[in-house]
Amino acid sequence: MDLLSWAERFVATSSVSHEGNRAIAACAAELLQEAGLEARLETVTIRDTEHRVGISDRGPPADASDGEGLLLVTHLDTVPPGDVSAWTATGGNPFRPTRDGDRLYGLGSADAKVDFVCKVAALAGIAPRQLQRPVRIVGTFGEEIGLLGTKWLVDSGKTEGFRYALVGEPSELVAIHAHKGYAVFEARVPLQNLPTPPPCRVERIHLDGVSVHSSTPHLGRNAIEATLERLALPDVVGWAELEGGGPVNQVPAQCSATLLLADATRAGASGLAGDVYDTQPLIAFHRAWRRLLARLSEHRDPEFDPDHTVGSLGRVSLRKRKAVFSFDLRPIPGVDPERAVEPLAEFAELECQRRNPPLATPLESPLVQAVGLAQESLGLERHFATKATCTEAGLLAQAGLDAVVLGAGASVGNVHGPNEHTRIPELFLARDLYRDVIRRLCIDSALTPDGRKPCSS
Repeated sequence: MDLLSWAERFVATSSVSHEGNRAIAACAAELLQEAGLEARLETVTIRDTEHRVGISDRGPPADASDGEGLLLVTHLDTVPPGDVSAWTATGGNPFRPTRDGDRLYGLGSADAKVDFVCKVAALAGIAPRQLQRPVRIVGTFGEEIGLLGTKWLVDSGKTEGFRYALVGEPSELVAIHAHKGYAVFEARVPLQNLPTPPPCRVERIHLDGVSVHSSTPHLGRNAIEATLERLALPDVVGWAELEGGGPVNQVPAQCSATLLLADATRAGASGLAGDVYDTQPLIAFHRAWRRLLARLSEHRDPEFDPDHTVGSLGRVSLRKRKAVFSFDLRPIPGVDPERAVEPLAEFAELECQRRNPPLATPLESPLVQAVGLAQESLGLERHFATKATCTEAGLLAQAGLDAVVLGAGASVGNVHGPNEHTRIPELFLARDLYRDVIRRLCIDSALTPDGRKPCSS
């Protein structure tokens, strides 16, 4: 199989989470078949959206093994591309795979569906008869909107018989053995009308930010927060519209509002239809939000970068006379996100909509050690680290598996934004790393048919 050509084909196949993944799952099945692997597609419908899981097994059956099998997991969905004009490296088309030197640009080139191609290439290079333990490769769905595919994988019992999991996410081939948790909340701020607006003029504003992954909000600029700061300036006497953001796990790049600005030369607020709201509820909520972030930054863990719990206001809109904010927190170990947000309850109705567990695989785990040895065998640095984002690995760890996050491409400053890319040589190294780990865990270290450990060299 031509790894790079298949990587480009995966990038060219749209698989935005909320649209379902029928097309990319079909592409994954075709890849598996070309690589000589049996392909199985299972259909899962969640909230009226049809998703498909691509599965392929090689080696002995999981239910007939010693329970030490290896899962190779990669999510096939992506976030939306956002403003396509910002994808300058691909000519304004995020689904057009573009090579530039040693880089491959395009949505999903790093996060993370191209990793599935690397895993298939790794497994295709191993004869089934060599495997003493089962290997299962899985292309999941809905990772970007709640780890939906991995939740289904665990709930349906398809992790049984497996002890280890390599989870595909961009890490520049560094082995991630621990990461933060993740929680998504909705805050509904009750609004108050201005019964008689003072003399003012109406101004529609559009504020731009810089979109980055919400795990590193300090690298971007939050357009919603910029709008709330504008609302707090003394010339603003009221407002009528507010909308911004998109996926909660992205720092929002745009927000718009309609403001009433003090103007003694005017008789009133002409040209406005509908409700006009007092600024104070939003100002109070935003101040409480900033206090919350300041408190969370006081508790630090140097194993992580950023070294504290971070949060991001990801989306805002109006609903039934309330300003509705969707936001996320990424807690370091020891921080309970639901308790952390309790001070906001004075200013908004709070609802926790999603909570995903952290990852903490011990460094002495056979999986971690196998990855380290594989890195060394390929001339790479033996490198273990932590990650500021939440992944499918947390759910697999909660289900009792040892999990490591690993993949080609950079995460920070690259994914969940325009011009996402990965370095082409890393794709081939990822393939070779996966193949080496499979050998160490499922061939060399596996039990022989008579139940004995093979001799080690």
